[in-house]
Amino acid sequence: MVKQASILLVDDLEANLMLLRALIHNVDVNLITALSGAEALQKTEGVDLALAIIDVQMPQMNGYELAVKLNESRQGEKVPVIFITANYFDESNVTQGYQSGAVDYIFKPVNRMIFISKVNVFLDLFNQKQAVKNNARLLKEAAEKLERTNKRLQNREKKLQQEQLFTKALLHSIPGIFYLYTLPELKLVMWNKQHETLFGYEPHEMKDRHVLTWHLPEKWDAVMESIKVIMDENQDGIETHLLKKDGSTIPFVLSGVKFESNGQGYLIGIGTDITEREKAENKLKDSLEQLQQLSKHIEQVRENERVSISRDLHDDLGQALTAVKIDLGIIRQRISEPDIVLKIDKVSTLVSNTIKTVQRLTSQLRPEIIDDLGLEVAIEWFTSEFAERNNIDVVLDLDTNISFSPDNSLILFRIMQESLTNIARHAKATEVKISMLIIDETIHFRISDNGIGISESELNSKKSFGLIGMKERAASMGGICEISGIENVGSIIELTLPLDLN
Repeated sequence: MVKQASILLVDDLEANLMLLRALIHNVDVNLITALSGAEALQKTEGVDLALAIIDVQMPQMNGYELAVKLNESRQGEKVPVIFITANYFDESNVTQGYQSGAVDYIFKPVNRMIFISKVNVFLDLFNQKQAVKNNARLLKEAAEKLERTNKRLQNREKKLQQEQLFTKALLHSIPGIFYLYTLPELKLVMWNKQHETLFGYEPHEMKDRHVLTWHLPEKWDAVMESIKVIMDENQDGIETHLLKKDGSTIPFVLSGVKFESNGQGYLIGIGTDITEREKAENKLKDSLEQLQQLSKHIEQVRENERVSISRDLHDDLGQALTAVKIDLGIIRQRISEPDIVLKIDKVSTLVSNTIKTVQRLTSQLRPEIIDDLGLEVAIEWFTSEFAERNNIDVVLDLDTNISFSPDNSLILFRIMQESLTNIARHAKATEVKISMLIIDETIHFRISDNGIGISESELNSKKSFGLIGMKERAASMGGICEISGIENVGSIIELTLPLDLN
């Protein structure tokens, strides 16, 4: 913006100043008037003057002296001076005037048209100079701004290059693979070095590969379903095998996230090679299978031993006790003394009770009723004796249409036997419910009581061998055993078995 021009009017007579002001009053300028050279110097200190109109003849400091002093302290462009003088002056005065800085003269009396014309010339010159100065200032400011902008751009570009280098270093340092796909095209646009080397591809072979080209055809539906979840919920993960260039596969856990940049959607993710984990899992699976086979073998050995012990008890001890009882009967018939007869009767009773105990132990060791009449009858027989022996009510709800093989029937019987033994020892229950039903195409075998319940610590204890044994027996049948308990409410043991179990 060009500032308003300032003009200095100097004359020692007030009347002359008033005349000059009157002549210039229509011109848009800032007028500074002074009656002496000293006053003029004081008023114009630090003021940028477009023109100075000075009377030559003044006391103390004439116009020439004032012109010299006016420009002495100015470092920039000098102030143009028009001297006002009488009509008559000699050549030496003119020379002195130009030497002191005069650019023109105006003679008294002053002609208004000439005066205004000369003033406008210098005003136009001042305004042009101001415009040039303003343009130069603006140009300088623009150059400085451009320089600052260039520096910022250079710094930004340098920072961007550093960030790109950092990003690349970060991506290459990822232990797994990194990938960036466009959405919804699913074309690969960015990846890390591990992605190339691990799968055996060159960079030009990686670009724009579709996501499904890394997966086995039988996994395509699962992969697309996972991508749909990412589109809907922003993130998801999947465990799968990825194809290498040579056709072999590597097991990976992939996780992806959706994001958007400049209107383009992307799927960004990482993959972790789980080869070692899969090997460890397979090894653990093999070990578990071996343990299960060993457990089955031990259980079979145990059952065979029980059969052997049961047979020995029945054949040897049972027959011996029976023979003793018969001999006691023969002896009693031949003795008439009351005291001895009484003792023989007591011994005979003891032998009878021992025979019953042997029979009960024999049945528990190997309940032949399972083989003869089936699991349902075996459960009814055992629970009847259990209820009588422990004074605990037992409620049965057994589906008669369910049948099992002798081996599986024995496993279920052992689980029930272990459960009832634990209830009798620890539960302080007054009622037990046992059900065996078909629900949702599966067999549910459930034992519950109204006792004090089993605690969480007992459920998770590594020393709860009975509970662990029940779970192992259920697993050997392809089923699941779940055990739970609520304090002062009771415990529940529930087996879920496949319907086609035989």
